[in-house]
Amino acid sequence: MKHVNVRWNPVTQQWFCTKCGRTSDQANVDAAFEELDPYECHVPSVEAPRAEPGTETGGLIKKPYKMTPKSERSGSRFVVRIDEGKPVIQLELFHDTVSGMRAISVGFELLGGTTLDVARTLVDVMNERIVGVIVTPRV
Repeated sequence: MKHVNVRWNPVTQQWFCTKCGRTSDQANVDAAFEELDPYECHVPSVEAPRAEPGTETGGLIKKPYKMTPKSERSGSRFVVRIDEGKPVIQLELFHDTVSGMRAISVGFELLGGTTLDVARTLVDVMNERIVGVIVTPRV
């Protein structure tokens, strides 16, 4: 065992190593030891130089990572809602897998004079052709 002194913290409901500070949220101490065992037990040095997050270190030169934005996908459908007496097309995701859209709702305002029947027809055609949404952050 690399982590000799593992204790229970009742406030955070986690097991923690008193030497290195690593934590485990396992139910019992044996499972916590199994989770912590792959990691070395050493006190992190405060004086050690650290690179800023998002930088690549190589010798003395620091440069930003060249990261490509990750696209997230989710199955979706369109529904008609009434907002202030007018039909509005609303986008609904089947799963909560697109992190950028968890806190937002996407709706489409229709031209004035669009009836509820026309909006429903439009939504039917959209649902036949559009199967999902792809979200990619801008760089």
